[in-house]
Amino acid sequence: MNKLLSLSLLSVILVFSSCSSSENESMGESTTSETVLSTLNYKVDDNEYVVWQAKHNEDTEYAYQSQVKISDGSIMVEGGEVTKAKFSFDIASLADTNLPGNMIKHLRGADYFNVISYPEITFYVSQVVNGEAKGTLTVVGIDKKINFPISIEINEESLNAKAEFDLDMLSFEFPHLVKTHQKSPEKRKSGPSNIVHISFDISATPLN
Repeated sequence: MNKLLSLSLLSVILVFSSCSSSENESMGESTTSETVLSTLNYKVDDNEYVVWQAKHNEDTEYAYQSQVKISDGSIMVEGGEVTKAKFSFDIASLADTNLPGNMIKHLRGADYFNVISYPEITFYVSQVVNGEAKGTLTVVGIDKKINFPISIEINEESLNAKAEFDLDMLSFEFPHLVKTHQKSPEKRKSGPSNIVHISFDISATPLN
């Protein structure tokens, strides 16, 4: 009788153990599947760019415009939200839209972007919250925390991001901007403004 009882208990334990193991495996697979589905990695499409506008201090409107190519861009989306991203910009690609040729050369030189020593600008996005992107912009080796409003549309087939904002370039210590800023208010009028206007409308495609 005791042997029969022991065998019965052993059978019950084995059955429950098997069911529990199967349920755990099933739950593990489900959790892994949900994690994979909720995390998407996007790559910025080729030939995307940022529009850059500048002016002199005395100008009432932005008089100069150029484009800077995004040489590389990756965006991570988790749970339908952008959690981090990295962008690289090729300064040598500074395109002449309505800038005089000599100004392009000037901007690529040591007084501004110093392309020979710093061929790229990078921007690391640390978070996007309530329609605002926050991250670190690195220009000529100088890091600056910036934030700006952004509109993002996401689906499993594509991602689109749009933004338009002003950026103070004086903190990157461009020699020509620093010299201009040190002049008297009257003499400063004819010099370049340290505020530039940035805008972009870019698309990205999922990698997974």
